[in-house]
Amino acid sequence: MGKCLSCQKEAPGRTQYHPACLKKLFGVGWVPQIPFGIKDMPAEVSKSNAKMSISGVQIKASVKLDREKQEIVMVQSEATHVLKAEPNEYPELPQNENCCMNMARELGMNVPSHGLLTMADGKFCYLIKRFDRLENGEKIHKESMAQILSVSTEDKYQGSLENIGKVIQRHSKNVGLDLVHFFERALFSFLIGNGDMHLKNWAVLTLSNGEIHLAPCYDFVCSKMYLPQEEDFALSINGRKNGLKKQDFIALGKSISIETKVIESTFELFRNAKEKILEIASHSELSPSRQEKFKEIILERVDRFYGNLRRRGLREV
Repeated sequence: MGKCLSCQKEAPGRTQYHPACLKKLFGVGWVPQIPFGIKDMPAEVSKSNAKMSISGVQIKASVKLDREKQEIVMVQSEATHVLKAEPNEYPELPQNENCCMNMARELGMNVPSHGLLTMADGKFCYLIKRFDRLENGEKIHKESMAQILSVSTEDKYQGSLENIGKVIQRHSKNVGLDLVHFFERALFSFLIGNGDMHLKNWAVLTLSNGEIHLAPCYDFVCSKMYLPQEEDFALSINGRKNGLKKQDFIALGKSISIETKVIESTFELFRNAKEKILEIASHSELSPSRQEKFKEIILERVDRFYGNLRRRGLREV
């Protein structure tokens, strides 16, 4: 049995994807090809007038599926997916993000369809279906918290999670539900060592009827894997970014009026999911050494919340 390059679960025979995963991601039952490698991407942009950006060090491109050619192509408009290539500075980053997003989905979070595809140079890239587009191609208005708070790209690390919670309180249609989802994502980001959840990685969507909702999850990665000295979180929580403990997240929840019993149940959700999260890391396309490093990061964060579980055995929760 192989593993599906989308959900990471066992796939029948030698297939690399479950038919259902392909259908969700591309709307087809076959595997699209990517006719270019990382080095070819600038030339592909020039040919098609497509959109490409370098966010930090990772090359991103707006793409869609050409059903006639059965290929992923770069486009200037009408993109349905975002393609993220593997940066030299951060090896296996596509596998890292795919793994983290699968963990989030396992925990019941709102995660867009996503998966890994092999580029022409044999490297994996990560693709995610755009959540700011309807099936008919119509755009859904998306605003990042940096835009809402009038913060420049250079200052995207300035601010707090409390500020984001207040924005959700003021604008969300389903404020109670969105605040809980926001709180869950904050805890999850900490547990997986995602120290890069800055203001541009949180967003809201405004629907055609004017309703505002927290956008689905995106840009979940274990940055600690590459930056062992980075702070615990990109934005401050309870007045601090480093040395975070359970009490800091409890204070965050209370500051945005989440009930104590809901805060406690959220911690219990992650406590009960620990083994499953570690299993997903083990079943990822990350190399064995990075799988182990990832699991060590998770366990160190779990220890801060629930005590040193490793001394008592991994299965004792």
